[in-house]
Amino acid sequence: MLIHTLFKRWTYQLFSPDTIHRQTYDAFKDLLKEDALAHDLMAELEILYHEGKRIDMAGVRELFARFSNAVRSMISSLAVLQPGDATTLMQYHRKLDFYVRFLLAPPEQPLSEPYTLDFKSITDSSVSGNKAYNLARLHEELQAPVPAGFVISTSSFHRLLEFNNLRPSLDAILAEIDLEDTRGLEESSRRLKNLILSATIPPEVSAAIEDSYEAMEKKQGAAILTAVRSSAVSEDSEHSFAGQYHTELGATRKTILAAYLKVLASKYAPEALFYRITLGLADEEASMGVLVLAMVDAAVSGIVYTSSEEDGRRDMTVHAIYGLGEVLVAGRAVGDRAGLDRASGKILYQDKGTQAKKLLLAEGKLLEYSLNDHEKEHFCLNRQQLHELGQWAGKIENMYGVPQDIEWAYTEDGTLFILQSRPLLQERGKDRGLDDHWPAELAGMPVLLTGGRKSSGGIAAGPVVFSNAETVAEIQPGSVLVTGSTPPSLVRLLGKIVAVVAEKGTIAGHFSTVCREFGIPLIIDMADALKVLKPGRPVTVDADNCTVYDGIVEISENKFEDEQDTSLPYFSRLKAIMDFITPLHLVDPDSRNFLPELCRSLHDIIRYTHERAMQTMFSLGEKGSGRSKRKLLTDIPLAIHLLDVGGGFCPDAREKEKLAVAEICCQPFRALWQGLTHPDIDWQSHSHFDWKRSDEIALAGGFMLGTDSSEFASYAIMSSDYLNFNIRFGYHFTLVDTICGADARTNFCLIRFAGGGGAWTGRYLRLEFLDMVLTRLGFEVIVKADLLDAKMTEVEESELLTTLDMVGRLLGATKLMDMVLREEEDVQRCADLFFAGRYTFTKSMP
Repeated sequence: MLIHTLFKRWTYQLFSPDTIHRQTYDAFKDLLKEDALAHDLMAELEILYHEGKRIDMAGVRELFARFSNAVRSMISSLAVLQPGDATTLMQYHRKLDFYVRFLLAPPEQPLSEPYTLDFKSITDSSVSGNKAYNLARLHEELQAPVPAGFVISTSSFHRLLEFNNLRPSLDAILAEIDLEDTRGLEESSRRLKNLILSATIPPEVSAAIEDSYEAMEKKQGAAILTAVRSSAVSEDSEHSFAGQYHTELGATRKTILAAYLKVLASKYAPEALFYRITLGLADEEASMGVLVLAMVDAAVSGIVYTSSEEDGRRDMTVHAIYGLGEVLVAGRAVGDRAGLDRASGKILYQDKGTQAKKLLLAEGKLLEYSLNDHEKEHFCLNRQQLHELGQWAGKIENMYGVPQDIEWAYTEDGTLFILQSRPLLQERGKDRGLDDHWPAELAGMPVLLTGGRKSSGGIAAGPVVFSNAETVAEIQPGSVLVTGSTPPSLVRLLGKIVAVVAEKGTIAGHFSTVCREFGIPLIIDMADALKVLKPGRPVTVDADNCTVYDGIVEISENKFEDEQDTSLPYFSRLKAIMDFITPLHLVDPDSRNFLPELCRSLHDIIRYTHERAMQTMFSLGEKGSGRSKRKLLTDIPLAIHLLDVGGGFCPDAREKEKLAVAEICCQPFRALWQGLTHPDIDWQSHSHFDWKRSDEIALAGGFMLGTDSSEFASYAIMSSDYLNFNIRFGYHFTLVDTICGADARTNFCLIRFAGGGGAWTGRYLRLEFLDMVLTRLGFEVIVKADLLDAKMTEVEESELLTTLDMVGRLLGATKLMDMVLREEEDVQRCADLFFAGRYTFTKSMP
């Protein structure tokens, strides 16, 4: 509203009614508005990459589209000012826009038949999903004992989306998701799932499903119950998606279509959304196939890890429970555990678990039963079954060539079925090891709890939180989760928690798998955890030694974190698009290479477009010069070009090419200048700066001193009560935009501070200093990446003039400050000194 008021004042009060000038001004106004928007959006894109903020790829696409549209609008405005340049820039914009959209584009989505496939017909995981593809390989290549079944292809899923026109609605919701907003994530999940559950299955798809189901029953010779399971394209690969999707047990021919929709809808469960978005996979890259398997009437079931690292050995580990395995993988029971020698198959140990109840398929229903005395006392599997499992596990690992996580079941008559096999996800960073100094850092700390078992190693510290539903949304980042069990739904909290301590759970559970994948320390079977570890208590969790300490030990940043993060699809994709967005190659506007055809990034286009627009505005009334001939006479080393749009120059100076400060009648400029030229600001001594290094000159974060080059020039557009002051900062700039007049309702001051050439630490600390000082001066401050925006509105004239004086002192004080700030402690000390009257910090830190 203030900017609109500003430009309205310019249009009617400051400009002549000449039509061409009015059109030029309107175009320039629009260009500046889109320039500010483009910088805001570019900063948001930089935050995603540099600060690791995760959003759905639909949100990235939407954010880039807004950014690209802002750049295009800048070029359209420039077309009014410089038509020749705009034509070339638009061509380059189209190319760069195409490259980025190509990188962000989802994979091609199959829509045609087949809509269902049997195991013999599965040859491509992109059509069947990985779970079904892996089972098909086991069935065809190893003749492994796999249940009868078929897969509903990914084409069926995409056909359903197309038939119901769901993709626009899905993307709109996905683009809004904020992973840090737990309640918002759950609401988005609800809306997304409702879209799927209320969708109509295309007739050709439903017919294919029913025909395949009928064929399976005819082959079995009887009506059968089925397990309807997810088989997403990205599932059971290098990313597990363990436990994130729904499994519908006991489905019949009558209920198969409803079960299919339920599994599809689970693609948008909160924990599944969190997991996928954190990895950076687009929604289309997790296309959902659905596996329909004849249910196994399991008497015993479980998991085999073919290369477990438990107890310091690399042997096979079998986890087993009575009944169906859902109780085990959901972390609701601690199963029996056995170790097998990888080479000989010899049984190394057998540990009895603590299972209390079992889930069975009885009379067509899933029912829960208590274990009898015999089951409570005896191991689930006999020695022959353990040997059989070991033999099949070895064959399966040999076929895939990597360690496997295998799901299996035995029926009452001792028949073995292999239900699933996927790559075994080892603990992140395990092979590289933790530093030996970790135990020393914990020496002497009071111990709260010991015992339990390590499910995912590592050390982390933070305040304790519980996972009850009332507090999920209130959990603060950096917390230690203490829980009774480890259901897969806890995955949605991984963005907030740094470690987990559970009273129950299993190493073979889905949540344990994901914790190892994300490097979250997890201790299971920790007795009395909920009793001893109360909410808010600061603790340190050493999962490697199964110990919880009282208090927080300062733990240095994980040295593997950056490497691990940048390997995720999210960051590799962002890096690829940022190469077309942010690099700045056009630095010097006076260079022969400052040409539209040499733009190599969208940032180049922004820079060139803004610079050419500024040149056009400064050349109004001075055709052919390209630059304003009016400059400010000053003793400080700043080259300042001046443009008066009405009352900015005093009457006697309006025809002069060089003006003294006394000949400027713009009161906000005079107030700001008074601060900039305060006698305690050192403008002469810059011995610390190596002027011989041209790269530092180009990148330096302070004022460009001692030159009249337009590369380093500053520009002031002014009227009697308005100032738009662009102070050049090498690549970037400081902009002060203000109206300071008699009407406090229309007075405002906007400040933008961007960039710097020092190390990231120095630039970050300087922004902290600016934030601290401007906030104390009464500004509302927002910092995004290396961009700071500050705003003050509806200020009395006298108060704003005083503030502008202080802002001038601040700008003088912060020149090259990013080159000397080193520590966080420097920021507060410098802020205190600033308000005590010290305005020079470039010689040495206090």
